[in-house]
Amino acid sequence: MPTPYEFSTEAELVQRLGDTNTINAAKTFFAQQSPDIAHVVETGVAGNTFRAFRNLPVQPSVAFRTWAKNYIEKTFNRLSTISDEPSYAKYVHDSTNSLCSEWQRVTDSDMGYGRGAKLFNLVLKKLACLSSLSENQRLTLIDLQHIPLDSYTIIGLRAIAPKLSIPKSATMRFVETPAQYAEFQAIIREIAKKAGVPPIYYDVLAWDMGH
Repeated sequence: MPTPYEFSTEAELVQRLGDTNTINAAKTFFAQQSPDIAHVVETGVAGNTFRAFRNLPVQPSVAFRTWAKNYIEKTFNRLSTISDEPSYAKYVHDSTNSLCSEWQRVTDSDMGYGRGAKLFNLVLKKLACLSSLSENQRLTLIDLQHIPLDSYTIIGLRAIAPKLSIPKSATMRFVETPAQYAEFQAIIREIAKKAGVPPIYYDVLAWDMGH
């Protein structure tokens, strides 16, 4: 796997976010079409992501995808009417808590808030490709999306946001609490605003373009 890139300054990250290459990469990703929610869930989280979950009584990919498909189908009407950041943040928080609770029940192990939020945000990123969404729904979802926090998106901010105290070896486990998670998202959203792009473009830059 490539080594996570650490942006040296906020100005560098702002420039890279607004660069034509990043914008085109994001457009290419969101131009994909997913025919249904099952496809979104299946393709939203790569199989190697589940390697972080070991020695479980059930297959981690099956446990997560079963929950995610059922949960998104159940809450889709709520999600599709959200148009503001606080409501979206509450939806992601509630969803992450639901996932962590179900994971504990099914696997008898603690998923952790950071890992749960990362997996769910990967699905939400792909959900913008759902073919049944209207163009307005798709653009709204892209604008509101949170960043899946993993080694690439976390370490990328190490020099830019010293107050986050990010170690060189940080992974998705580094994010442990809702407050810590919210601080990451707020910092990224503010930087993306300066670049004039949706925050999720940071994930496209740090992850998609780096692989």
